[in-house]
Amino acid sequence: MIIFGSRASNIGSVLVNGSSCTYCQNQGTQNITQFGKYFHIFWIPMFPIGRKTFAECTHCKRTISKKEFTPKLKEVYATEKSAIKRPIWHWSGLILIVLLILAVYLMPTSG
Repeated sequence: MIIFGSRASNIGSVLVNGSSCTYCQNQGTQNITQFGKYFHIFWIPMFPIGRKTFAECTHCKRTISKKEFTPKLKEVYATEKSAIKRPIWHWSGLILIVLLILAVYLMPTSG
């Protein structure tokens, strides 16, 4: 039984206008998508462990990694990456642990 590991979720996408696919040469068909990886225990996200960024052509479905970006894709990514924020639920496991510790610590003692 697997009780811990890592998973990834889509945390944001940006449509790239004015760029052509290097494979099929279609204009304006590329999306830059960022995935956030997180560590989980019993499928409860504990904390983020990284990000992966890809560009995909919506016409031919060719996918390239961030290190293969064209200068136009790099420019769009540099201007738009601040708009892609990691969701708070990637931290939900640690937030729950902190809340449990605070609840135990702040619980009145009898006696």
